[in-house]
Amino acid sequence: MTLSPLAQAIFVAIIAGFATALMSGLLTPGVAPAVFLSLLAPAPLFIAGFGWHPLVAALGGIFAALIAHFAIGWPAALMISGMIALPVFVLTTLSEKLFGAYSGRPEKDGVDLGRLAVTLILYIGIVGVAVAMVFEPDFAQLEARIRRAVEAVFVMAGLDKAMPNAGKADLARLFEIMTAIMLPLSALISLVTLVISGTLGLQIADRAKRVTFIRPDFRRFRLPGGALILLGIAFIVSTRSGYVGLLGEIVALGLAFAYLLQGLAVVHVRSLGMGARIAILAAVWGTLVVFGFPAFIFIGVGMADHLLDFRRGRL
Repeated sequence: MTLSPLAQAIFVAIIAGFATALMSGLLTPGVAPAVFLSLLAPAPLFIAGFGWHPLVAALGGIFAALIAHFAIGWPAALMISGMIALPVFVLTTLSEKLFGAYSGRPEKDGVDLGRLAVTLILYIGIVGVAVAMVFEPDFAQLEARIRRAVEAVFVMAGLDKAMPNAGKADLARLFEIMTAIMLPLSALISLVTLVISGTLGLQIADRAKRVTFIRPDFRRFRLPGGALILLGIAFIVSTRSGYVGLLGEIVALGLAFAYLLQGLAVVHVRSLGMGARIAILAAVWGTLVVFGFPAFIFIGVGMADHLLDFRRGRL
């Protein structure tokens, strides 16, 4: 039996919504595989949005939010709606508008991808802070809640026994640092999740020949002009206290991640034609994933490319 286009779209939305709700980890807290699957939770909605229509992704997001609401409650539904469903709908809609017409492409693809990244970063910053304010209007009280949770996890994991020489002052300082980075880090994880899932969802839909536009070349990724100025403003704002400072931290951290992606794009382009290209890329990604600190190098490369355009004439 062949389904009508409308019935097919509804079926896809239901399946995508159920998969997103299940993969989000909200329904299975504490299960180790759920932590890794949560990084791909928006992917089913992205596949529905790119492969069928952004409204199909929106309908799938509604189903996912309803499942979370009935299984856990409205906070879980709010989280899925604000941090997964709505960004997926916006990104798939903007992608159709930006890449739907091939006129002027592929030269402008890189900056268009960068504009999507900046839009997503600002969205996560504003919505993330708004959601936090809904749960706890008083920022000091929110920090106190997070600190109590950090201390509880620290004790439950037995880390206090693993640090017998640490004094109360040392532990207090450690808890203070962990509390300070928890919220910006959560926002960064949300950003990384959407970037990974969006890239994967677009590629899957494209392989299935469901995408209505020619997929942009991610190696051209470039933040638009003024992004460095926005980064500087975000750093200044991050020095403020309360939710205003939190917004600055989230935006600054998100832009740093975007410059990391731009730096990696430079490596991918500049290594074209090299005999050891595969080994070079494997070493770059391997050291980045295992050690982490090389990220600062590639962030610097991305910032330099923003001004010097290391990829000019290479694609």
